[in-house]
Amino acid sequence: TRPEAVEQRQKYDVRAMNEEPEGRTVWTTLTPEQNRDAVAAVNQLVSNESKYSLSFAVNYFLENFNPPENEKLISEAADEYIEKRRRDKIRGFLSPLQFKSIYHEIEWLKFCFGSKLVSQLTEDHYRDYLEKPKNQPKNRRKPPAKLSTKTWNNRRGMLHTFCGYCAEKGYLAVNPISKVPKYKQSSQRATAETLNAETVKELMCYLEDYAGLENAKRSARYRPGCLVPFFTLALFGGIRPDWKDGEISKLNPKSVDLKTDVIRIDPAVSKTNEKRVVYLQPNAKLWLEKYPLDEYSIVPKKNADRMLREIRKKFGIGHDVLRHTFISMTVGAFRSVGDAALQAGNSEAVIRKHYLDLKSVEEADAFWKIVPKGVELPEFEKKDGRYAMKG
Repeated sequence: TRPEAVEQRQKYDVRAMNEEPEGRTVWTTLTPEQNRDAVAAVNQLVSNESKYSLSFAVNYFLENFNPPENEKLISEAADEYIEKRRRDKIRGFLSPLQFKSIYHEIEWLKFCFGSKLVSQLTEDHYRDYLEKPKNQPKNRRKPPAKLSTKTWNNRRGMLHTFCGYCAEKGYLAVNPISKVPKYKQSSQRATAETLNAETVKELMCYLEDYAGLENAKRSARYRPGCLVPFFTLALFGGIRPDWKDGEISKLNPKSVDLKTDVIRIDPAVSKTNEKRVVYLQPNAKLWLEKYPLDEYSIVPKKNADRMLREIRKKFGIGHDVLRHTFISMTVGAFRSVGDAALQAGNSEAVIRKHYLDLKSVEEADAFWKIVPKGVELPEFEKKDGRYAMKG
């Protein structure tokens, strides 16, 4: 009835007057949009349990924020930067391997933050980005592996260069990567992976009969010994063995001088862009005389990747193991860190840290006596960092 409705309404009015209202009516000069923005900002401070007021946050922002000259999305800046680095690779300022690493890193950054402005990313964003694994482990119960110090520093360096580019273009006022820590790597000595003399002997013996992939077409088959020059130059010459972009892929056969018994590595070939000379030891010369470079290619033109992968798998040869073996055997035989550094194109500190005392004199001598089938090595003596014929 009406009297009952009036009575109930009065009860509701009393309850409403006693309850705390959700909002308050206040006089303000802010526009509705500005008021909503202020409320949202205060709510953010409260949700993050901040003890500071909105006015303090605004003052801190005005004192510390330097707006960039231009605004650019991460996706757009990443495309620009990749194109710039691609031109650097074409001009020879950047190796293909370096470009590949940069490309994958910036593409991943673009995937993670492509829709954000370059100026929006802070040091905390980049720190979280580096700590987050690129790929989730197949076994989800297993936690993702932490980045090694070297990997962290390498990825940080690529991001630092990218942000430096953005700062030059005016997309950033300051480089946020400068505040991301760069960790000091352990100075403990690491042992390089190498082959022993007996394994090298078995490998070279196998290569003399190796004629390519068994399932390859007849046009892709080679004469036995097709990979002997490659492994001779990598094992007994220390040439960096990356067949796509490494020194061995650029080495001119004319640089291997069998008359003066040296291998000349020109700056255009060398990874460090510095000229160096490698002594051609007597056993290496015998290998190249039996398998001359004017008849055998240093790197086969067909199926090189599959053939090398097959050999590496059969003998358990990892990345750069051939070169590591050369350096350790050179140090072991002649006991000269400086001479090995000059021939390998490394610093003495690197040779001393990774290769010193890995091989005994006896094993090194056995390594340098490995020769082709049916060939005998004349007696020789050690002289001036190489083996010389007696008399």
